Amino acid sequence: MQKGFFEPEYLKAIPSDNLEAVVYLSDEFDRFHKQVSIALGSDHHQEPRRVKFHEDYLEALAIFRAFTEARRVEIKLPDIGPHKMGNIIEILNNLGPLGNAWRTELSKRTSNSLYSEKTEHYTAIFNSIEVYEFNDADLKRIQILTNELMELISSSNLITTDHKRRLLKRLEGVQREIHKDTSDIDRFWGFIAEAGIVARKFGDDLKPISDRATELGRIVIAVVMAKEGIKALPDITKLLGQ
Repeated sequence: MQKGFFEPEYLKAIPSDNLEAVVYLSDEFDRFHKQVSIALGSDHHQEPRRVKFHEDYLEALAIFRAFTEARRVEIKLPDIGPHKMGNIIEILNNLGPLGNAWRTELSKRTSNSLYSEKTEHYTAIFNSIEVYEFNDADLKRIQILTNELMELISSSNLITTDHKRRLLKRLEGVQREIHKDTSDIDRFWGFIAEAGIVARKFGDDLKPISDRATELGRIVIAVVMAKEGIKALPDITKLLGQ
């Protein structure tokens, strides 16, 4: 693959959410294809000369295929034939529209998520439903902690791939779930449960992750207990196997 594209560090940072991951890979493929086009120039001989990048286009397709197999995502990808230019055309005709379709789907999901959040907020007002109220300092710290946790989990050499995927997916859910007025924190409890399993499995070797998960848990649980009028907070460290 051409230097500067689909680097190992880039692939290691792929989102655990499959929809976001396909868009992530598609953006990198579009960047690669655009750079190739710039290198070839705009004259009418551009397409025949694109054949010299045949191996790079094949490698890009191989990355997509490996992703779909690893994540068990059903995406139809083109077959490879004997003709280099024909392969490149098939790859371009497939990966280009694929990226556009998934970007549209991601944008739709983001809008639906925002719509649901606002609907939940005003439903709570109209129905006098109590909500968990996070102040700005809490929200800022939660964002910092979740970002640090994602980085630590992604780079960990101890946590298995399956555990990483589940932890990151739940953390992304926590980021979407917790806002100023939240009436549901199911994804937070899901993350704490998964983090507890991993902490018990690896113990002190995951202390940087456990410490941040503990702080995140204390912030959220303090808000939950305050809403319920409970002053004595549970020991979050017991949930995380510390």
